[in-house]
Amino acid sequence: MRKPQVSERPTAVPAQEPPTPRASPVHERAVGGEPAGRTRNGAPDLTTRQLHVVMTWNGRGYGLVPCSRTDKGALVPGFGRDATEDELAKFFDPDQIHSWWTGKYRRAHGGLLTGRGPGGGLVVVDCDMRKENTEITGRFSNAQSGTDVLEALMRDAGAEWPETYTVLTPSGGMHLYFLMPSGEPLGCSTGQVGPLIDVRGVGGYVIAAGSYSTAQGKPYTRVSPPELRPQPVPAWLLDLLRPARPAPPPRPAPAPLVLAAGSSRADRYAAKALEGQADAVRAAGEGDRWRILTAATLRLAELSHTAPAVLTESTVREQLLAAAAAAGLSNREAERAFHSAWAKGTAGRLGGAA
Repeated sequence: MRKPQVSERPTAVPAQEPPTPRASPVHERAVGGEPAGRTRNGAPDLTTRQLHVVMTWNGRGYGLVPCSRTDKGALVPGFGRDATEDELAKFFDPDQIHSWWTGKYRRAHGGLLTGRGPGGGLVVVDCDMRKENTEITGRFSNAQSGTDVLEALMRDAGAEWPETYTVLTPSGGMHLYFLMPSGEPLGCSTGQVGPLIDVRGVGGYVIAAGSYSTAQGKPYTRVSPPELRPQPVPAWLLDLLRPARPAPPPRPAPAPLVLAAGSSRADRYAAKALEGQADAVRAAGEGDRWRILTAATLRLAELSHTAPAVLTESTVREQLLAAAAAAGLSNREAERAFHSAWAKGTAGRLGGAA
């Protein structure tokens, strides 16, 4: 599935939302579908529309929290990561939800609780648009949205755009809905995956698909195919969503590469090339480290067939990752850059002639 484009946004509000075992006949039509009520001039009746959205999601087993229409902040507390079942009960109670959206919070956004509900609930990857004057340094300095960052990470993994339930936000961002991994409840994070990307898991919420923004005159609109439901998190993305592990102890400096007496000219050239590329990575400044490590790995991978005893994958990895750590690049980023570039540089030489 290719990434949905902003220009593909439908003019209508979103169609059928993902069903769950608790769906009832009255809620079988689409979330955010044609609202039941309209104003005298034919515009959607916001109160009726929002009530329909929240009751439909709740009818499928999910919890809802009223949220401010100005800053989207939650208006009712008690659903955080450490909330008890008793504290959470009101957010799943259809009578309470109906009371909120027909009374005090009748025009509120519907905040869909993540990490709660059927099968452990949902985890949502929130790709924001870059705001004016937002400073981003390093590899993603030119990114204009979280989808730009996610696409780059996807290419690093040699993967395709995640095929899952996808919602376009009124600001032009995207929410990618996934099933919470079984036995591995993911929490919330900001910037862990990359700049302009937030993750909403246990203890969090997103504005529900179908909810309408009066400020921007647009709904939160599904842009994935109508039949597509939230899918399991792809393995490459799940690795990025997991909490960061404690920083490993400093990588010891690798032993200098020593060639045996009588080494060939190709071996000597390869050893010199490895030393030079490691020096380049070590000297790289912030914003250039990832690019220089990738280029160095690619160059040495392409050269490795001329001196296979010197430029082994393990030797090159050891030297370049130590240099990258000295330059300040995280082990996670360095490993990902190295493996992607090494595979690319050695492609076509494995498995014999075509």
